[in-house]
Amino acid sequence: MKRSLFFFITLLFNCTAVYAQLPLTGKVYELDTHVILPSVKVQNMRTKDNTLTNNAGLFTIQAKAGDLLVLTDFAYQPDTVVVTNSRLIEIYLTPQSRALKEVTIQNTSTKLGNLKDPNLQNQALRYQTDANGNPIGGIAIRFGYGKSAQNKKNAQVAYEENATQQIDKAFSPENVSKYVPLKGNDLKQFIGLYRPMISDFKAPGFDLTLYLNDCYEKFMLLPPDQRKIQSLKPDTAKKQ
Repeated sequence: MKRSLFFFITLLFNCTAVYAQLPLTGKVYELDTHVILPSVKVQNMRTKDNTLTNNAGLFTIQAKAGDLLVLTDFAYQPDTVVVTNSRLIEIYLTPQSRALKEVTIQNTSTKLGNLKDPNLQNQALRYQTDANGNPIGGIAIRFGYGKSAQNKKNAQVAYEENATQQIDKAFSPENVSKYVPLKGNDLKQFIGLYRPMISDFKAPGFDLTLYLNDCYEKFMLLPPDQRKIQSLKPDTAKKQ
């Protein structure tokens, strides 16, 4: 009888431990860039308790297995996480996308002579001809003009501006100092030397943590006089 009672108490204790509410710690990053995200709201939907991530992207909240956590931030898409254990979890949030305005085509009919190039005083487009003036089929299109080329240019500018903003955020002194033990002028020189190009930053497989660690090792191998950004001195005019 005593053995059965002891077994029952032990089983009850283990079940209570499994389903007990314990502090859960997590870390929140931005998807792709792996930038640490502070001030993200984390809420336990069962208990309605909520907290914010600190400057290191960390949060701690009371939760148990099966609880649903909701993460929200005005600049990122909301995300949910189901708690399975009390180990440290990593969560990646996706930035809010900027939707392009819808373009409605009202008329698809085209008549030669109605097409005009506004960059050439609205001259009508003409059939292509050979050197003798004989039609050779098709119409003469001046590539590089019109809305199509402008739209491509605008899209490229928007892409570069967005990428530059991402790099500015990832390589700000506040963020870089979380990865490398540099401060003050050394940190400023480090960022200036190793800030990546857009093509490198947006390349598939780019990992911010690995990149900064590799750059830090290179930086520490440099002599002190080479750890500075070389400034260009303007030519001074000779006095007559």
